[in-house]
Parts: sequence; structure tokens; C-alpha cells
Amino acid sequence: MASGMFSRGKDRTVSETAATIEDQIAELRDQISSLAKLVAQDVADGTESARDRFSMFRRNARQAGSDASDSLEELIASGEEILAELTARYKDTGREVRRTVKDHPFATLGAAALAGFVIAAILRR
Repeated sequence: MASGMFSRGKDRTVSETAATIEDQIAELRDQISSLAKLVAQDVADGTESARDRFSMFRRNARQAGSDASDSLEELIASGEEILAELTARYKDTGREVRRTVKDHPFATLGAAALAGFVIAAILRR
């Protein structure tokens, strides 16, 4: 019996090995295909999740902007009211001072002189 390289016994072993390798390659292809489908699904799920989070962030930012705008408008209105009140008080105080000076000119001069002496004494120290 010849046991050379090209004998029938080895042909069967080679063909069986080739068939096994082909089966393994086919199985690997199926597994790679399944893995690619899973990765694609994960990417799609991740993209949807990111899109949802971005939409929620955008809604929150719009709401915060709206709230800030409302608060700013309220603050401006409050500031305008305070300014109007201070202006009215300033005008009333000016009128009261003028009336007091008119009614009591000598007392006003005495008070001004006294205030001048007090300020001068403070500044000398």
C-alpha cells in the first residue's frame, strides 16, 4: 500500500477538514451578521435616547428662557414703580423745603449757618 501524499485516506481527511472549516466559516458569518444587527439596533436605540434627551433639554431651556423673560419683565416693572415713587417723593420734598424756606427765612439761615459750622468743625479734625 502506498501511503503517499495523494492517497485516498488523506483526501477524505482533507475533505472532511475542509467541510468542517466551511461549516465554521458559515457559522462565523451568521454570528457576525447577528452581531452587526445587534450593534445596529444598539446604535438606533442610543440615537433615539440621545434625541429624546436633547428634546427634553431644548424644552427645559425654552421654559427657563420664558421664565427668565417673565421674571425680568416683573423686575423692570417693579424698578419702574420704585423709580416713580422716589421721583414723586423727591419732588414733594423739594416743594416742602421751598415752602419752609419761604415761611421761615431766618430760621433757615440759622440752620444753614449751624450746619456749616458743624461741617467745618468735622473737617478740621
